[in-house]
Amino acid sequence: MTENVQTLLLNNVSVLLNNSTAYSPAGTTSTTLVMAGYGQTFTPQKTGRVLIILLANVNNNTAGDGVQAVLSYGTGTAPAAGAAVTGTQVGGTAKETSAAASASNEVALAVVLTGLTVGTTYWLDVAYSAITGGTATISIIYGLVVEF
Repeated sequence: MTENVQTLLLNNVSVLLNNSTAYSPAGTTSTTLVMAGYGQTFTPQKTGRVLIILLANVNNNTAGDGVQAVLSYGTGTAPAAGAAVTGTQVGGTAKETSAAASASNEVALAVVLTGLTVGTTYWLDVAYSAITGGTATISIIYGLVVEF
């Protein structure tokens, strides 16, 4: 995955901006969570406390069905797209239903993590699935990690 990442340090607040073009793995028909394979990484430098915000478009090719998505993170090798759910899932699960076949829905996933180990690299991903059927797709637009 090619990323355009900027890291800023302002008043001891580290900000990782990922303003790459959208990342869009192949859709899934799984009704069990699978990994998107986003694989963005971040390394806490000061406190081990971070705010993560991720914006994405989701849709399902079946009208009246939907997509669920949840932030995931971990250490080691980031999971590949379509891999079984791994790492730690955090924050709420966003669930969106497509009013029409392939209708786009925007979701924002956000969480504050504490207790991360300073100097350890973590990967960030999204676990997602179809809710009851159809093909669920996700397109990650923007990721933001702020250490404070």
